[in-house]
Amino acid sequence: MTKKRFLASLFLFLLISVGSIAGYIFFKGDMWKDIALNAINDNISTSIVVEDVEISIFSTFPQISVDLLNVKIAGAPSRAGVDSDTLLSVNKLGVAFSVWDVLSDKPEIRSIYLENGAFVLEEFASGKWNYDIGTDRQESSEVKITSVFLNQIDFSYIEKGQQKSTCIINRAEISKEQLSISFEDFKYEGISDVFVPLYGEITADYSANEARDYSAKIENGVLAGLIVDCELLWKDGGDIRAVGHFSNVQKDELEAVFVEKKSFEGWTYRGSTNLFFNTTNSTGRIDFKLPEAEFAVSPELTGLVLNNKGYISGEGRVDLDFKKDLIGFSLKDFNINSNGLVAELSGETIAWGSKPVEFDISATLDLGSSYLSWIPSLKSDAESYMPNQGSLAFSTLLSWLPSGEFSTSMVRAESSLIKGILDASPYTLANVSIDYSGDVLKVNGVDFNWAGNVGGLTSRISSFEDAMNGGAILGSLQINAESILIDPIFSWWDKRPNAVEEASSLSLLPNGSSLNYAVNSNVLFWDNIECTSASSRGEIGTKNIRIIFAKTQLLDGEATVSGHLKTANDKYVLGLSGSAEGFLCSELFRTNENFGQDLLRAEHIEGRGEVSGSMNLVWDNEGNWDSNSFDAELKASISNGRLKSLEVFDEIADYLKENRLIAPLVDPEDLRRRLSDVNFDYVETPVSVSMSSVSLPYTNIQSSAMNVSLEGNQTFEGGINYTLGFALRDLRDNKQGEFGNIQDDGLGNMFFLGMDGTLEEPVYSYDRKAHKAHRRRAINSEAQRIKDALTRDDSEEEPSQEKNQESKPSWRENTNELDDPEDDDF
Repeated sequence: MTKKRFLASLFLFLLISVGSIAGYIFFKGDMWKDIALNAINDNISTSIVVEDVEISIFSTFPQISVDLLNVKIAGAPSRAGVDSDTLLSVNKLGVAFSVWDVLSDKPEIRSIYLENGAFVLEEFASGKWNYDIGTDRQESSEVKITSVFLNQIDFSYIEKGQQKSTCIINRAEISKEQLSISFEDFKYEGISDVFVPLYGEITADYSANEARDYSAKIENGVLAGLIVDCELLWKDGGDIRAVGHFSNVQKDELEAVFVEKKSFEGWTYRGSTNLFFNTTNSTGRIDFKLPEAEFAVSPELTGLVLNNKGYISGEGRVDLDFKKDLIGFSLKDFNINSNGLVAELSGETIAWGSKPVEFDISATLDLGSSYLSWIPSLKSDAESYMPNQGSLAFSTLLSWLPSGEFSTSMVRAESSLIKGILDASPYTLANVSIDYSGDVLKVNGVDFNWAGNVGGLTSRISSFEDAMNGGAILGSLQINAESILIDPIFSWWDKRPNAVEEASSLSLLPNGSSLNYAVNSNVLFWDNIECTSASSRGEIGTKNIRIIFAKTQLLDGEATVSGHLKTANDKYVLGLSGSAEGFLCSELFRTNENFGQDLLRAEHIEGRGEVSGSMNLVWDNEGNWDSNSFDAELKASISNGRLKSLEVFDEIADYLKENRLIAPLVDPEDLRRRLSDVNFDYVETPVSVSMSSVSLPYTNIQSSAMNVSLEGNQTFEGGINYTLGFALRDLRDNKQGEFGNIQDDGLGNMFFLGMDGTLEEPVYSYDRKAHKAHRRRAINSEAQRIKDALTRDDSEEEPSQEKNQESKPSWRENTNELDDPEDDDF
């Protein structure tokens, strides 16, 4: 027999055998239908409704199936006397027998098939279930089910009258110790508020013990596109616990699972992670560990201008409360390297989106990176003077508020060296140490070097958060400097970013502020003045600075003042009182560039000066000095003084020579020689300043050349109006003149010279009215002396000449005529 003939014969035999078995089955069909219906009826205590019954050989081969069509099986009633609801409603319920049972007298049911229907599982308030429909008698010998197959079944779970869960079972196979299921649109009350309807394909090995404790183990299952390994644990009638992990989860895959997408907006993570979960019906926990990978956070999330991107790694935990619809999380050992920031952080929140996220951060920031990556709403002009070199190490407790804003309760910052540019001048900050906690900012130390300003500062600001939001600044500031240059500070102050905005308010600090200050400097430069050992203490308020004292050595002398600076009527008013002692007059003129005039210069004057009194200076809101509002009441003196090579004395000698009546008394060259170098021991005079004018009352100066009186005034623009008085005996030649010796008759043999015009071009003239005023003072003084002598009133002091002299000159019209018939000069 050939091979082909053998195969054909074998196929014919099998066909005849199958046909014979099929024929036998159909011949015994009614018997199989009865066996199937009776087996079901004998094993359930509720009713079953079957519309039709069919026999199927090939659909379940090698098993033979009796298909019950349009089947409805009632579940157990919730209590006695109550109608049952439908437990199972399917288009087809197949009861399968082994093909070999066809030849047996006692066939056994091996499998059940459910297709195209609905299954409702319900737990009653009594704790019983609607699937408890089995009979109390022993299991029928005809029923030995080893597997159940489901296809397109709508599943519902009801708990105490409330629907808890639904899903569509596309395909399922349940055997004695294994479950294989494909499902979609899975929803569970509470969980579905967090997760989208789930789909998946799962194969699970399960078991149960006599205490009705159940467990199932899933390996390489698929849930919503995620690979899952899981173990399920539950008790009959109790909560289900799921413990397992999802493998190689990426951010977009995780986002697809959650209903709320907002938490995933504005950030990316390029890596993948394993998510370990432990969840029940009401709560859940997910642990994860992120391998180092790229990340980015958008400005919409941080409120910054630029994306924050770089590398991130760490681990964390997500806590889910399905009943309260809350998501909490915690982060641990997160490492971030982004835009110049290297940070390690941990953080947590109990309710994302409604409660702050609290971060504990330790980081180092490269100050050469862009501040737009880390500081919200930073203006370009402010960024220009931020540090651009160095690094800052800091640690902080930071709160990320649901509004997207940040707040902090603790900051510690340190840096060995920071560099930047302020007002076109480079600066360095060294040994930086800053603490912020309990809403108190402490600058423990900062060494600065900018535009000649070199030193260190410490500070303490309380209620710092309120101050940052525009509230009062309360605290103290202490500066210990090697050198301070005032001019660069004022230049920056005028150009500071908010100078225009603050110009109209004329407030030094926000309302309610009080900042105590202490400044010490080895050297202080202001314009051309060099001060040494400078120190000051005071308080800065909202609209005033109280200067408790300011002390320095300058011009080889020492000055001490106190006072206040305040804002009033859109002006700045500086009031000072104090004294300057022992300063060199020549240095005063030199450093002030001779006060803008050539009449009296630094090379002309020597001696040590002293000034005491008070003054008030006023600036408008744009920083312009108001000369008309400057007033002062001072007492000035010069000791060991000297005037040399003063050109104005040459002009006086020439003028006296040209006047014929006085000319015989004067040798111009002798007078010029004596006036070329004049020494005087001490001179003192009050000085008044008002309405842009400086006034000197009558002052007598005794010098090596002659005695001279001086009174008059001078304007800030350089206009002068002085009267010089000379004793005639001092004007004469050293030799005997043709008039003989001139004796002082006690009534004032004086000659008065007016000096008008300007400092640049003085005009000289004889001052008749000043001469008359002098004689009146002399007569009155002599009369008073005689009266006192006659009354011998020892209790009264002899009136001094100064008591009777006028404090202000009586300004006069000078005349050049010395031989006037009305002249009673001498």
